[in-house]
Amino acid sequence: MADRIKPGPYNYCDYRCDRCEEKDNCRVYKDNEERILQHYLKGEDPNDPDIFLNDLKEIFSKTKEMIKKAAEEQGIDLEEVPDEEIPEVDPHTYIIYNLAYEYFDQAHKLIQKLERTGVPDEITEDFDEFAWYHTLLVAKTGRLVSGFDDEFFDEEVRKVEEEGTLQVINKGITLSRDALKNMLNELPDDFQRIVDLIDILNKFEKQIKKDIRQKKSDK
Repeated sequence: MADRIKPGPYNYCDYRCDRCEEKDNCRVYKDNEERILQHYLKGEDPNDPDIFLNDLKEIFSKTKEMIKKAAEEQGIDLEEVPDEEIPEVDPHTYIIYNLAYEYFDQAHKLIQKLERTGVPDEITEDFDEFAWYHTLLVAKTGRLVSGFDDEFFDEEVRKVEEEGTLQVINKGITLSRDALKNMLNELPDDFQRIVDLIDILNKFEKQIKKDIRQKKSDK
């Protein structure tokens, strides 16, 4: 069975496994299903901000391990490199991540409210799209900034990685904004909150075009 698992596309993937014909052969799908199952077995909500942030820390940890593995493949002996020379990234250093996190935080509050009060049938698909990408955007942005300061990836490889991740982020922004615009007319009580979310997405998109590496201290 294990031999049938294909290497996951990771940064190119938006994890919409329900729409993918390759999910049964994909390591990304298997890992994500296992993650969600473990949370439910513990009585945890996998989309709870605190739970999700812990998962995000694991993503950063795995990214660090990937850096080490890539370095070894390039003949770099990391046993001789002090740990402090392997960058520990604080994602909140970057403006782009703060925008992604602000969107995640505000979007999650709206999602929780709508799950309590009910989602109109007319916007069920839009709500699902909105809910899905609100976590993906911050996770992908976290993955993106975590690779900015490492010195082990070949520049060409780094560029390909970033382009793939940005492609998914931009897709998520577009689909989320479209979903929110469709939700406006059906949720008059949440009109201002939805407008604010769209505004954050617009700022997020603008920052991507301006400078993905800009830090708060660079303002």
